[in-house]
Amino acid sequence: MEKSSSTKGIEKLAFTSSGMELKLGDGNFVIPLTGSVIMEGEPPVTPGRTTSVDIRNLKAHSVSPEDASPRQNSSAQQGLGEVRIEQSTDASSSLTMIRQFPPRFVQPLITGLDISIENPPESLRERVTPRGTRQEPLVLTTKNPVELVGRLESFPPRGAKYEPREPVELVPEDDSSTTIGRILDLPATVDVL
Repeated sequence: MEKSSSTKGIEKLAFTSSGMELKLGDGNFVIPLTGSVIMEGEPPVTPGRTTSVDIRNLKAHSVSPEDASPRQNSSAQQGLGEVRIEQSTDASSSLTMIRQFPPRFVQPLITGLDISIENPPESLRERVTPRGTRQEPLVLTTKNPVELVGRLESFPPRGAKYEPREPVELVPEDDSSTTIGRILDLPATVDVL
């Protein structure tokens, strides 16, 4: 653990998801993720108190390209290849103590995400990039921030589970008016590295 010049603790933590669920085109895809996130802050010591927690550098990638596969097998669907998520906006996060003994905290984490998909469904790629264009990974961004809510027993989190409050629409990075997918679920665990 690094210490900053103030009393706030800085922790680089493991970020994993058992399966981010995406709806892309006509298919639903479930993608296990692994990565990291940095959190800086100190927990409140009194029930009902809230402190600010700085969240940055949230990054994760599919465990293996084969894991980014369709939920239902169909000859019309293929795997997505490597999938990466990365924090795209500053995060808003707070930590509230809801019980002192044993300690219990609630932490909403609100941030925008960019999702890079190596091999998107062809129908989706055609909606976003002109034919004949070099086939770069497709980058989608959240139209509105994702809100993950964690229930913690300690801070920094040690095995804390975070659940999304609601599905979030995905748009091309250069066209925020065209919804072409959704994050349906993003269950995550944050733990010490």
